[in-house]
Amino acid sequence: MALEGTLQDFALVDILQLVGMQRKTGTLSLNRRDETITVLLQDGMVVWASPESAVFEKTLGRILVRRGQISSERLKEARQLHTRKGQPLIPFLAAGQWVSPQDLERVVQREVLETLYRVLRWREGKYTFVSQTEVDLSKGQISPVGTETVLLEAVRQMDEWPLVEQRLPSPDLVVRRKGRLVDREKVAPEALEVLELVDGTRTAREIAELCDFGEFDAYKSITDLVGNGVLELDRVAESAAGVRVPKIRARVSLRLPSWLSAAMLGVVLMGTLFLRYSFGYDPFYLRSSSSPSPQAAIQAWKLNVAKSEIPRALDLYLLLHRRYPDNLTQLRDAGLLPGTVLDPWGRPWLYEQQQSTYRLVSPGPDGRMGTGDDVNISPS
Repeated sequence: MALEGTLQDFALVDILQLVGMQRKTGTLSLNRRDETITVLLQDGMVVWASPESAVFEKTLGRILVRRGQISSERLKEARQLHTRKGQPLIPFLAAGQWVSPQDLERVVQREVLETLYRVLRWREGKYTFVSQTEVDLSKGQISPVGTETVLLEAVRQMDEWPLVEQRLPSPDLVVRRKGRLVDREKVAPEALEVLELVDGTRTAREIAELCDFGEFDAYKSITDLVGNGVLELDRVAESAAGVRVPKIRARVSLRLPSWLSAAMLGVVLMGTLFLRYSFGYDPFYLRSSSSPSPQAAIQAWKLNVAKSEIPRALDLYLLLHRRYPDNLTQLRDAGLLPGTVLDPWGRPWLYEQQQSTYRLVSPGPDGRMGTGDDVNISPS
């Protein structure tokens, strides 16, 4: 079996699902510009994924040193010896007791999966899959991971990555505390672990590399804590000696003359009185009266949740079964949606499968179709 093409024509999730379903063994090579990723599969299970050896080994060594599992000097010595003997770094470290086998396995497993999750976000590039009777695991291997498990996690990450990237424009920003206390009972364990690693000098990337649960959950925890006012992000500068130094943000205090402040206030008050008594227009009254009621706000929130959660569950079902479900009950039975699926007004959604797509309709607040208040959801 041999597959070759572009990721624009055949997505990587489809390739992995096909290889996993047919329990194939072989090498999947992925190329995008100057980057090459090699994925090894055995009986449809992922056993390895990495960029070029030099790049992977550099990243692995940096994380081991950062975690204190090997010193820089010992790592340098290990690299010289394994190069001299012509052995791959990972088996050499494991055999020579340079690093605890448990620590090495944990970091390698994490980096292999992180490599796979990153490449699953590619939208362009080329792929080649070559079927083999066995694959070369001399450079290293991880405990076999099913392609379905990988795809489930990848879908979760892809759905939320845009928001994380929007809040964290660069992983090389320094993370600092803002002083606001956090309610530990209402914060996820991952966020608490991230919070313990914040020392005012580490970047988001450095914090993520110290976490065992992966970079996505680390970055998401950081952005959540930033959004809650617990953490803040800042850039760093480098000194002339090349040493990283926190960049001090200047705070400029701008004070207006007291007479100017009073004059501006007077203009606003005079304008308001003029509008009220000349035209019967009260801007403050209109602003407060146009605010939505609490009930309307709750309904709007429920509708936004439905518009994101239900299509996400339907797309995940499509990814796993290569078709949309016959009814919404199948989503619940597959564990993709909890409980009965109701619209924001407590009525069942009307679902219709249409060949390669679907139509999801809510009658709206009045329960009647065709009145203009009904809600339609379809694949974007």
